[in-house]
Amino acid sequence: MDNQSLQAATALFYVCFDLFCALIMGILLYTTLSDVERSNKRVHLTRVLITVILYCVVDSIWMLAYSDYKIPRTVVSRYLTNIIMYTVMAICAYTISRFLFSIWESVSPKKTLIRNLIFTPFALALLAIFTTCWTHLVFSIDEGGNLVKGALYLPLMILLFGYVIVFGATSLGFFFSTQNDFAKEQYFLVAIYTVPVIVGALVHYFYWSIPSFAIGFTVATLIIYIFQMRDLISLDALTGISNRRQGERFFLEQIKQINESPYTRMECLYLFMMDLNKFKAINDTYGHTEGDRALVATAEVLKEACAHIRRRCIMSRFGGDEFVIGVMFTPDEAQILSDKIYDLIEKKNAELNAPYKISISVGYTYYKKSFADFRTFLSNADKLMYEMKAIVHREDKLNGDDER
Repeated sequence: MDNQSLQAATALFYVCFDLFCALIMGILLYTTLSDVERSNKRVHLTRVLITVILYCVVDSIWMLAYSDYKIPRTVVSRYLTNIIMYTVMAICAYTISRFLFSIWESVSPKKTLIRNLIFTPFALALLAIFTTCWTHLVFSIDEGGNLVKGALYLPLMILLFGYVIVFGATSLGFFFSTQNDFAKEQYFLVAIYTVPVIVGALVHYFYWSIPSFAIGFTVATLIIYIFQMRDLISLDALTGISNRRQGERFFLEQIKQINESPYTRMECLYLFMMDLNKFKAINDTYGHTEGDRALVATAEVLKEACAHIRRRCIMSRFGGDEFVIGVMFTPDEAQILSDKIYDLIEKKNAELNAPYKISISVGYTYYKKSFADFRTFLSNADKLMYEMKAIVHREDKLNGDDER
């Protein structure tokens, strides 16, 4: 086989792999768009899928021009295909960074500064790519159609994948430093996503004839998609925290360990039962959209309250306006968490600036081996919560506001 035939075969292999990856991403995009769920993570995943499909198509065109197969390898064609490809790569890296950040936000919404820091470097990267025809800072094309790397080529590559590496490494650190089940899973998701992307990018950097970048994107996105499908089973669609099934599973596992252990623990298994006061009045007066907004805001408060807990912990929505937290705590820590939830609710009200105030009643208790089962444990916390609700109701009556 002569050199020209070998180049044609390599190009054909490369393009087929790219288009195969684009097809897989297209199927995932179709199923994602067909789903009625429109969470922040799902929106950003959709954007990642679109940009990855675009990258696979552009990468195929780049290979055809590079190998002089179907597209003549001229200075103009090489400039155009490289500028387009690196532009799409920059957009891809940006959408991936925003997607990974949206997973962080699902754990703790208070990361606005990081979100704002993501855009500026990518905007500067796009400017450098667009002007490289004149500046040759990123790359230039010689008379033979070969790419000559410029002074900013390596910094550009570090920028495009540096964010992904930082997200992955930081998330891995967060994964090992927290025992919060929900947070742990989300940080693991970010860390595992970055591995195929970085490996694919490194292989492609040294072996350009292998479409490993597209393969890495595809493998990573498939992993994300599988996790998100599992989330549909285990997470509450509205609030993004665990649903009742996952909450009950957590408590049953912990209770079993406590009952089977011959030792007395320093910490106890605490169950915090919460619901919103006058939630029906919010729905009736302002509509169910505002009611959903109040539920989402409450879930964000619980995420923030539990963000720094370094023990096994779960937050779940048990239905309607009822929320539950499960965690191994000492009595002092339990009281601190309860107080923190009330304080954060007040701060959330100031942020929302809604025509109503979110008010919450919290009842909590710890598990005793004398309890017959989990239902007894739950009923005990539920009773304490309603005692708190009765206190709030009496105070409202004294203030002339007895709406339920």
